[in-house]
Amino acid sequence: MKVLSLNKIPLSLYVHLPWCEIQCPYCDFSITTDPVNGNDAKLAEAIIKDINQSKDLIAGRKFKTVYFGGGTPSLASTESIKHILDSIKDQFLSKETEITLEMNPSNVSEKKIDGLLMAGINRISLGIQSYNNQELQALGRNHDRASAIQATQMLQGINSTIDLIYGIEKQTPKSFTANLERIIQSNVNHLSLYQLTVEPNTIFYKRELKLPNEDEIEKIELIAKDLLEKNGYKQYEVSSWSKPGCESKHNMNYWQFGDFLGVGPGAHSKISNEEEIIRFRKIKPLEGYIQNQRSTCLKTISDNDLDMDLAMNLLRIKNGLQQPDIKIKLPVSFLQKYQRGIDEGLLLKDRIGATQKGYRFLDETIQLFF
Repeated sequence: MKVLSLNKIPLSLYVHLPWCEIQCPYCDFSITTDPVNGNDAKLAEAIIKDINQSKDLIAGRKFKTVYFGGGTPSLASTESIKHILDSIKDQFLSKETEITLEMNPSNVSEKKIDGLLMAGINRISLGIQSYNNQELQALGRNHDRASAIQATQMLQGINSTIDLIYGIEKQTPKSFTANLERIIQSNVNHLSLYQLTVEPNTIFYKRELKLPNEDEIEKIELIAKDLLEKNGYKQYEVSSWSKPGCESKHNMNYWQFGDFLGVGPGAHSKISNEEEIIRFRKIKPLEGYIQNQRSTCLKTISDNDLDMDLAMNLLRIKNGLQQPDIKIKLPVSFLQKYQRGIDEGLLLKDRIGATQKGYRFLDETIQLFF
């Protein structure tokens, strides 16, 4: 396959900090509940070393975005966050770089927020998930309604986004509406709405949960659409709503099929060179990564896999994309499958994206590319 000139492919940096206070029963991410302690500084040094060892892959590009995910990266010291950012600031960052860090309400404080902003963070992602105590207990979260409200208030006036989960056991349209109204009152400029999914290798997978049925889920999604649109939010991706101009640059780079370098234990990467696209991830064990930042699961993306990857990312964008916005040249095989979707009324003719019908049944639409 032939990709575009590398200087036309944006590059993001994902930094995985695996620290967590508890293991949430729905989470299948690479995390550790071991105390941060001395490993914090050791992991920061390993991450800096990893980035420096990746200079040939980066090929002289700057990072369009940086995202600290986890885990709960705000459990790391602000000194470690600053150390990582200072080490890449001159060579890899610009004044326009979006730098996001995830926080949980249980560790939000004015001192922590101020320290992160001073370190170079310019966007906070707050994992509220719910403002309802019963729902928070059902999710196994370690914060309550009061701390969720307090954390939201502390972030007012700061560039931020809130995560909210729906489809929770015992959740009703009324309780979901109350959650959404609380977020709207905060005037946050971005919101991610995620339906609870039960993944293998999670605590929830071993339980019998009584989750809302399809009709209840559809009602909740219609409530979200109505309330958010009335209050100035626009859906621009399956799970993402924002005020004008406040879309997530980091996630948009994923969905437009830009490149990303992942560092930290278990972090995934997708990197293009002039002839191919490769995927790889770092080893998962924390101690192993600190000792050796080697990559594993190295894989060149085949033509058929590329069609699937493109569909799974590009078609998430609500109003579609013009071809110049897509960061690689679309393969002939993808375009042939895309034409089938046009013929079936699932895909748009004038740009790459799903019709209203195709977006409603997105999983089925994406199957055209498998």
